[in-house]
Order: sequence, then structure tokens, then C-alpha cells
Amino acid sequence: AADFRAFNLGSMADQQPAGGAGAREGGPRHRIWISKPKGGFNAIGIHMHSLGEADLASDEATRQWLVQRIPAGEFVLQDYVMRPMLFKGHKFDLRLWTVLLSVDPLRIHLLGTGIPKVSMWKYDGSPKHVKNPCVHYLFPGPSDCYYSREDPDGMRDVLAPQKGLYPTSTTNDYWYDNVEPSGRRFWKEVAWANVERTLVEVMLLAREQLLHVDHKIKQAGLRYKRVVFLSPDLVLDERGRAFLVEINTNGYMIGNLHKDFFPMERQQNAVPSFVGATGYPLQPHYKAELAAQTRRFCQSAAPRGGCPPSLELELWEMTHEQLHSSREWYRVWPAAASSRLHAAFSAVPQWASCLTPLDTFAAKWLAEVGWLPEHRVDSSNGVVFVKGQPGHLEGDHRKKAGLGLKHMGIAPNR
Repeated sequence: AADFRAFNLGSMADQQPAGGAGAREGGPRHRIWISKPKGGFNAIGIHMHSLGEADLASDEATRQWLVQRIPAGEFVLQDYVMRPMLFKGHKFDLRLWTVLLSVDPLRIHLLGTGIPKVSMWKYDGSPKHVKNPCVHYLFPGPSDCYYSREDPDGMRDVLAPQKGLYPTSTTNDYWYDNVEPSGRRFWKEVAWANVERTLVEVMLLAREQLLHVDHKIKQAGLRYKRVVFLSPDLVLDERGRAFLVEINTNGYMIGNLHKDFFPMERQQNAVPSFVGATGYPLQPHYKAELAAQTRRFCQSAAPRGGCPPSLELELWEMTHEQLHSSREWYRVWPAAASSRLHAAFSAVPQWASCLTPLDTFAAKWLAEVGWLPEHRVDSSNGVVFVKGQPGHLEGDHRKKAGLGLKHMGIAPNR
């Protein structure tokens, strides 16, 4: 209780809510904490609790607050972002789609649009609205947020998809103009850059528990593609800083199941191509030159002993993944050694110690060589020509738009 009290006292001033009584002069100062059962899903069992100044008056008062609100059992107690970034005055969580493609070197692809989950009522972080899920996390669906729940403060403002008001992407002008702070530049250079960094931080930390398993598999001479589809949820604050809420590990690849809110079928269908399910059918057009490029890189980057045995294979795989990506999917990590994202980790001893030799070589390759064959992309950002050779099946573009990248007449290379 003493540590919990000290933490809250130290951060109370920075965490006052935007809007509502808590932001007005003389309004009550408080923080919100979320309790959720370990292993919970779909907001089941989640409770929100207001922690006021009176609850921090002494260690005993804080202990009583914890005893009264946190039930017995295994629960996560999570700090609430009191001054969140808003969309048209509404709080939102951001669902990401990301694919872990390699453990060592760490390699992650990220969908370039977030999936916004926008609350039904306008945000008010004051104590009297702490228990109102329409304000904090329910996006359009439950009927009581539309009609039956009392709304004396006039906060009901549902962004109905039927009226074209609900944002289905974070990469268009409707999003850039209505997110607060607004503007494409702020979203791309501040908010999304922080999303990328937070994702990489979490993956680097989680990888520590997996490295020895990955190494044992490789030492046993087993070569097969292992991928994990993850759906992290994040919240951003008014300064564009990203905070992880949780990572869903069951995939939840929804396609167009909720297309009024999340039309994701094409983005979902693009996944098999870059994970290698189609055998990377474009590689016959460039694999000889790619091998020559990686061989020269290894001779210069590690002239005494050459590259680690698995590095060339990983560089080839990374290139295949990039050339078979489309529909806003891109490699977020590794980043080139010269990039701001890589510097955010390599320049800080705490994070640099998390990077393996293969991580360092991959970043060096991207910064010094980063070779790709001559190619052209279409409107989905999928490769359609490699050195003049067509990359799509002819006559079936609409049906294959999301999958794409199957080369006419060439069987998958296994």
C-alpha cells in the first residue's frame, strides 16, 4: 500500500482528466485504476475505480481502498491514461495487427493502419463518470448507450457507421482532421512513431524468454517458418505517447465480420503472401542476385569469419517478406541502423543489451545495402513486376487483390 500510495501521489498532478469536473478549477483530483481478471477477454470482468486524494491521505487509507475494490484472486491492476488522445471528443483504443516472423533476429511486420475502437459518448474523466462504460470503452453496439442510460450532461454522441461518422482507418484525412491533436504530420511523426516504438519495446522484452528455445530449434537443424499473429491494444495520450493495454494472442482475424466498423478482409488476406504460405513465388526473378548481394555484404561486414551461418538465410527471408507484402503491411523491425527507431534502442544501454548479433547485422544490412530488385507496385502497394516479369495472375485481379503476388505459371518454391 505504501508503494502504491507513493506512486499515485507522485503522478497525481500530471494525470488530471481532460474535460469534466476533474479539470475545472476546484474540481476533485483523482486517478482511475482498472482491475481486470488475469486471462480475461472481451472486456468481461473489467472494473474501473476512482482513487481520490482522501484515499491517499495515509498508507492505511490506501490499503483500505485496495482491500475494498480489488477482489481475491489473480487480477491485473492497470493505470488509466487520464488525458487520452481523442477523436471528435471521444476516447479511443487502437487495435494493431502485427505478425512476428522471426525471433532471432527479431522481425516484425505491422499493418500501417490502426483499428480504432471509439467510445460511444464523449470523454469525461471526472469521478462521476468513472463507472460509465459508454464514456470509457464501449464502441457502438450496446443499446443502452444509445437510449436507456441517463445522460444529464449531454455526452451521448454516437458516431454511427450508418451515417459515415465512424472512423474505419487511421490513414485518411477524416482521421487526421478529427483526431486531437490533429494533423497528418503529428499522427505520422509523433503518434504512430510512438506506436512503433512501444510495439518493439514489448517484443524485445518478451523475446528474452524465447531466445533459448529459438536457438535450440536452429541448433537441431530444423528449418521451418514459425509465425505468430498478434493483436495489441494501445491507448495514446494527448501528447501522442503510446501505452500498451494488452496483447491479444488468439489472432482475432475478423476479416469483414464487422465491416461497418472494420473492413479488414483485404488486409487479412494479404497475410499469407508475406508469411510465405504461397512459397514466395516472385523469388526466381531475383534470388541469384540477392545471394550475390548478401555474399558481398558478409565479406565486408565480417571479413574474418564471415556472417553467422544463419544470417544469409535470414536476410533472404526478410527480402522475400518485403517483396510479398501489400495492403499497408510493412516491416517495422528490424529498422535500418541509420534510422531513428533503431537509434532509440541501440543508443540506450538498457535496450542495446537486448539486441543480438543477428539483430545488429540485419540493421547494418538495411543501412548499408538494403538491396531490392528493380520492381513496381500497384495501388495496394503489392509488387506487380520484378525486372519486367508480371507478379499477378492475369485476368483475376479483383478476386486476388488481397492475396496478390502469385506469379503466372510458376509453382511455389518450397
